[in-house]
Amino acid sequence: MGFFDRLKKNDKQNNSNEVNNKEQAKQLPFEVDYSQIFNGNLQVDFYDKDADFKKFYDTTRLIVSREPFAIEGHQIHNCAVSWYGQNDCGMVDGKTGKWDSLRAQEYRGVLAEINLELLQTDPSYCEMVMKKLLDKQRVERYLESGLQETPEKPCGKYIGGIRKTEKGYRKFFSTIVGEASHNSKLMVNRRQEHRKRIEEQRQKAIADKKAQIEKLQSELDGLEQ
Repeated sequence: MGFFDRLKKNDKQNNSNEVNNKEQAKQLPFEVDYSQIFNGNLQVDFYDKDADFKKFYDTTRLIVSREPFAIEGHQIHNCAVSWYGQNDCGMVDGKTGKWDSLRAQEYRGVLAEINLELLQTDPSYCEMVMKKLLDKQRVERYLESGLQETPEKPCGKYIGGIRKTEKGYRKFFSTIVGEASHNSKLMVNRRQEHRKRIEEQRQKAIADKKAQIEKLQSELDGLEQ
């Protein structure tokens, strides 16, 4: 076989592989887009074709730091996550020139154990991370616990990770990492601010009620005259 014959054969194989990859992507129950944003972090937009309309979103966006850091021996990534719909109202991003959903920019900060290589190369792993680990209700439940002083499961900003088991990829949560995050200076200060906001809201509600009572009393006094 000559050199050019081998080139033609390789071209046919590459074209065949490309077609197979496209066919495989069509069969997946999701579409995923990877991009590198301006600070070098990885952005993942995961569109769930079978999304439950009751959740009011069909796409999850993850922005994850390239470099992990250690907490109690675990490799943790700083992440920002948001949820939006393909039919959302949006606007053109001034930096990228691309359309973006307004909800997509409403990020929540979390800490997670994520394998970036598997996230970009293994569809099953990617689906578990984006659809299960980062489920909106799940994330918000953990973040709400992080604002409580003595929750049933201390977690701070930590939401766990995905790992391989005998039954495939499954979610997991490290108690020691959760406790470390919950007791961190960041979360101690955040809970103090949270308590302060709640107290301010309570005082405002009391003041509003008093003002309403005074107004009603004034109106009653006017009717009695």
